Order: sequence, then C-alpha cells, then structure tokens
Amino acid sequence: MTKGADAFRSIGEVARLLGVAPHVLRYWETQFPLLRPMKRPDGRRYYRPDDVRLAAGLCTVLRDEGLTIRGAKKLLARDRGAAVRERGLARLEGLAEDDMAPLPDPEIFEGLDDEPEAIEPPHGPRARHRRRRSTAGRSQQNWLAEVALLRARLHDLHPSQMAGPHHRASLSRLRDALARIC
Repeated sequence: MTKGADAFRSIGEVARLLGVAPHVLRYWETQFPLLRPMKRPDGRRYYRPDDVRLAAGLCTVLRDEGLTIRGAKKLLARDRGAAVRERGLARLEGLAEDDMAPLPDPEIFEGLDDEPEAIEPPHGPRARHRRRRSTAGRSQQNWLAEVALLRARLHDLHPSQMAGPHHRASLSRLRDALARIC
C-alpha cells in the first residue's frame, strides 16, 4: 500500500525519495527557515507535502544547478520559496515518471563487460570534497544508456549472488562506472 500525495512523510522517506542522506535534510533545516517539518514531542520529523516540494526544489538548485547556500537563500527570499517549490514539484514528477518507466532492452548493451577500458576507475586519489564533473563532453543518450544499464544490472542481482568473488568484482566495476558517470 502506498501513501497518498497529501500524506506526511518521515525524514527517511523524504531522504530516499530525493536521494540525499537524512543528515543533509536536517542541515538544510538549519540553513533555510522555510523548511520546517512538523516535529513530534519525541523529535521525529514529519514532512508535509509542501515541505517535500521545498526540499526537492532545494535539492535541484543546490545539487543539480550548483547554487550555493547563500544563493539558495536569496532565491527563497525573492518569493517565499514559490519558484523553488515549483522546481521541486517538477523534480518529484520526474522521479515518479522514472519509477514507472520500463527498463531498456538489455540486448542494446551486449558486450559492455567485454571492454574493460570502458569501465575503469577514475585516476588518482579522490578528494574528500570534489567538484562534480561536467557532462558537457558526453552525449546525453550515451550517459543515460550507461545509467539504464547499470540500473538493470543492479536490479537483477540477488543478495545471495553478491557473496561470490566474481560478483564482487562485477559490483566493483559497476561502482567504478557509477563514479565515472556521476
């Protein structure tokens, strides 16, 4: 049974929905006064639909568009967050459509495992705070095809299959490919 559109959501549900960690949402609450979920006496947070839209909009402007906290605060101050909520609604509708979209035909991606150079780890050590790499040089279809393939492969794995050493190597290659894409 799924919740209705007007149902309150816990911080964990909102975090999973948006693809952020719960501590990020708690931090955003300290930075953005408009993001104030309802709190129970025991401290549990429940996000109203308007709060979910605002959090989704903040996720869009901060993570996808690269706006700073200060820039997001200015954007929220302009119209009390209406523009950010609209962006959040568009993001949530896009997420709902992605969940309903069928997986691509796996035959399209035949032979991807045959090319070890196609999935190699990024060079050098990773910085703790690294900038997102630009996707301007890649064609958007190629990027989406890689993500769709990785999603299909991860979806097909059963937890009991992940224990074998050859599957660990496969999962490691998938992780490295995701790191390269994102």
